[in-house]
Amino acid sequence: MNFYDLPAFYEILDSKYNVTNNELDSATYTNVDCNFVFSAKYARHRWFNYKEGFSPILVEKTFDEYGLDKNSVVCDPFCGAGTTLAVAKVKGMKSIGFEVNPFAAFITKVKTEDYTQKDIASFKKLLSELEQIVLRNDLPLPENEYLKRIFESEMLTIQLNIRDFIRNAPESKAKSLLFFAWICTLEECSLYRKAGNGLKIKRKPPEYPQGSAFQFAYDRIFSKAQSMIEDYSEEDNGPVPKLFVESVTNLEANVEQESIDLILFSPPYANCFDYTKIYYLELWFGEFVNSTGDQKKIRMNSLRSHCHATWPDRYTNFNLPELNDQILPLLREQKLWTNRIPDMLNGYFADMEEALRQMYKTLKIGGHCSIVVSNSAYAGIIIPTDVFLAMIAEKIGFKVNEIAVERLIITSSQQYKKTEHIRKYLRESIVKLEK
Repeated sequence: MNFYDLPAFYEILDSKYNVTNNELDSATYTNVDCNFVFSAKYARHRWFNYKEGFSPILVEKTFDEYGLDKNSVVCDPFCGAGTTLAVAKVKGMKSIGFEVNPFAAFITKVKTEDYTQKDIASFKKLLSELEQIVLRNDLPLPENEYLKRIFESEMLTIQLNIRDFIRNAPESKAKSLLFFAWICTLEECSLYRKAGNGLKIKRKPPEYPQGSAFQFAYDRIFSKAQSMIEDYSEEDNGPVPKLFVESVTNLEANVEQESIDLILFSPPYANCFDYTKIYYLELWFGEFVNSTGDQKKIRMNSLRSHCHATWPDRYTNFNLPELNDQILPLLREQKLWTNRIPDMLNGYFADMEEALRQMYKTLKIGGHCSIVVSNSAYAGIIIPTDVFLAMIAEKIGFKVNEIAVERLIITSSQQYKKTEHIRKYLRESIVKLEK
């Protein structure tokens, strides 16, 4: 196969399935259902801007589409910031989540916990006590040199003091809420921001008079805490999800077979993003990891969606002819920023096949699985992830009901020019499966 064969290749793949809304002609990031930015309007969901997630609107629509009720059981095996689980909780449904990133799992845990008026009162009390702390200058600096540079020197001392105060507070839900409020503000107080596949120096760093770093940091914690308190409602209390801080490949070991009504998730996309780099600040400063070994362990347990690790062999029996015999040989002929990309893509789909195999076992007969996923592009070659996942799922035993195109996606200018004639396949979709 060569570049001239690609349009026909993609068209043939699409023709095998019910691909809907596939005549879009412009890319956008403003689709309501898939874009997490719209979560800013919703209580609890707005607490942390987890941009890789989808909105609660999509979750509610999916629940309605499949007629779920309080007797239904929902699973999100890549639960991220817990949108699926939080919506299920409010609706009185039991839910199960898996998340390999301990920071993201912590976000989910705090957002989906039950709270009482007493917990909120204790939270306010801790917040007041934090405002009165006596600052120390003798707290040990991080051994990690990168962490020392993430904050201006005065702000670094302040953040170490705040962390020390929270660390020494008695264990309680109020402590978790304060820790959450604090960790949500770290980026705003730092010299770096999330950008692409990691952190970059801000063009406009935080500004505050000398000696006022604590007030700057506290004001942001207080503001975040106030929004959390405003969102508190006993009506949100319901079934607390079962949350596993581990890989999706441990699904069948922890979930009873044929016990799930709906599996709804968005896996990491095959776009070379390493989430241990994107959430480096929160992972390290929040002490979710304390060594490069801890960080590596998260990487090695996660989906092979990036090239920042040397992956061991696993699921070596995987083979999808359209990928292995057609797309990857063409890709290997191209000039790529790393020659690991073809192997990464093979590993990604091998991992997803194993994940889908385990999901199939846990679904009830007649149960549904919806996957929100984006296609990617390398050297002008689009990787049709949505269709490949549909093909893998079909091989496992799923029925593919629909591939619903949600939006076209925006890519780099270089990729845009190379893929202009086939850009309708550069998209984010929902792959809808049934057992």
